[in-house]
Order: sequence, then structure tokens, then C-alpha cells
Amino acid sequence: MMKRKSRTDAGYAEAEATESRRIVQEQQSLLRLTTEGPSNIDSKDFCGAFAALGLDNSWDSKAFKKDFKIDIKTLTDEHVVFDMIGIDPPLVNAFRRVLIAEVPTVAISRVTIHQNTSVIHDENFAHRLGLVPIKFEPDLLESRHEEADFTDQDSVLFKLHAKCPQGQKQLSVYSRDLRWTELSVHQREQLKEAPPAPVDGDILLAQLAPGQEIECDCYCEKGIGKDHAKWSPVCTAFYKLHPVIRFEKDIVGKDAEDLKRCCPMEVFDVEDVPQLGKRAVVRNARNCTTCRECLETFPGQEKGLFLGKAKNHFIFSIESVGQIPAPELFERALIKFKERCQTAKENVSHRRGAATK
Repeated sequence: MMKRKSRTDAGYAEAEATESRRIVQEQQSLLRLTTEGPSNIDSKDFCGAFAALGLDNSWDSKAFKKDFKIDIKTLTDEHVVFDMIGIDPPLVNAFRRVLIAEVPTVAISRVTIHQNTSVIHDENFAHRLGLVPIKFEPDLLESRHEEADFTDQDSVLFKLHAKCPQGQKQLSVYSRDLRWTELSVHQREQLKEAPPAPVDGDILLAQLAPGQEIECDCYCEKGIGKDHAKWSPVCTAFYKLHPVIRFEKDIVGKDAEDLKRCCPMEVFDVEDVPQLGKRAVVRNARNCTTCRECLETFPGQEKGLFLGKAKNHFIFSIESVGQIPAPELFERALIKFKERCQTAKENVSHRRGAATK
């Protein structure tokens, strides 16, 4: 004779299933840091991975559009910091790579040295000139074919001539000594309002002893960081996961003071609570570098401190070299990223069409 399940048994099973779903969802969204190392590192991408628990893990474009957001924290011409929320690591990393390698700038590409009696070898001096960032709108130049001559349509020219006179101890040659020279009347009229110039005029290029001389022509063209680092528009473009710090039980008294003291980034603070005394609180989670001092110097794991990172919340930082303002870099990288996605979509459609023939 079969025994019917009681309501108590059914309720217990449902509660257990709910708790299992909560644990899985937390494992999917949080990376936990412990004294032994990180756990829950990967996220399951297979859509049926948790079907037995009634969880749909498939990617949904509508849910992505609804949940994805960008929250700008710092915005200056040199530096932009923003949060990207609701996005997967491969997409964030693709955006970072576009910033470094796909956004075009203008840099010195060819150096013709007419005279160099300094102690710096010609090739070293040319390499140093190539790394001087040039402030100029790259969209004003066409892309030059590798074997074509430099013209006013695809390049700009700087001339450099410096000589240390006899009797002077030495002469320092700086990037401000690079003088733009128009390649045509049309170029002179086009660029007279905003002529090309080095981003910083105080970059030391060489030091000349009495009688030494440098004279050269420097041709600039448009390029991207994928071809050479001198065309990369960013000093740094990086991201990190947003820290998640919480107390699973209160840390009070001397323990609260010890926790605050052990953190070198001043993430924690202590507040006075009536009937409880001093209690540890999280003051600035963004400062956390996950050095784990709060778990190793202080027994945070035993005391109920949870230290982790959100897998879909990224702190993104863009620092411009100076050719293009950082906020503009962000916009141009998004446009380039969109173009890449469109190209990939067209390639997939083309291959599908070829396969059906």
C-alpha cells in the first residue's frame, strides 16, 4: 500500500529546493575569497545546467537590455571610471581590447634624419620620436597604403632642427621643438585653426653637447595600437570585479577595532550601536584590492566576514594618453565595438547562406 506524502514533507521538499536554487544563483553571481583561495570561479553557460532545479540559465537579449547599465563615477579629459553592470567578462574584455588596439590615433611613423652628431643612435632617436603622442584628429587623415608616399591627404609633417652652440654647456631638445610644416596650401588652410602638436611639450628627446646637431623630418600618419603601441590612445584601460563584502554575523568590540586596523585600504570602519557597543561596518567596498589581510591577519572567515566579488559587475578605468579625451575614447570604442559585432553577424549570416546552398 503506497503512503501519501504529508503536507509537512512536501513543504520541506519545496523549502529545500528553494534553498538549493538560492545557493546556485549565488554561486553563479558571486566569486568567494577564502584563506585557501578563490572559489566559485567559473559560471555555467550551458542553458540546461540547472534544469533539474527549475532554473533557466539561457542567455536572454531582452533581459540583458533591461539589466545592463553603465554608472559613471569619474569623468575628466584624462580619466574616466565607470561601472558596467549586468554583462559577461568576455564582452568587457573585448571592449578593453578595442580601446587598446582598435581606436585610431596619429603618431610619427617615418623619420628622415639629415644630421645627427649626438650620442643617441639614429634608430634609438627615431623610436623615441615615434612614442611622442601627437594631438591631432585622426579622422582628418586618410589611411595610407604601406608602400605609398606620404601626401597631404594621409600625413602631417614635423621638422626638428637643434644645435648646441660652442661655449654653451649643453642643450636639451624637447618635444616642443617639433615644428609642424604644412605639406600643401590646402593643408595649411585646413589646419591653421587647430594645427597638430605634441600632447606635452616637455618630453625630453635628447641632450646635445657643444657643436652637436640634430636635424630631421618626422612624418605622422593614422594607425591603430594593434600595429604598434605608439598608436594606442590609452595609458591604461583595465577592469576589475566589484568587491562584495558583508557580515554574516556582527563583529563587535575589540574584534571590530582589529578588523579596521588590519585593512591597509581603509575599507572598514567602526560605529557605536546602542546596547551593542562598537560594531564593524563596511565604509568603502570599492577600495578593496582583495589582499585578504582581513582573512589572514584577522580571522575574518571564522568571525563571519564574507569577502567576494560580483561576477557581472565591473569597475572599468580608462586613462587617456592625451591625443583624444577619455570620454571621447569611450564613445569611439563603443562605435568600433558595434562595427565589430556587425561584421561578426554578417560573417555568420554569410556562412549560413553558403551552407544551405
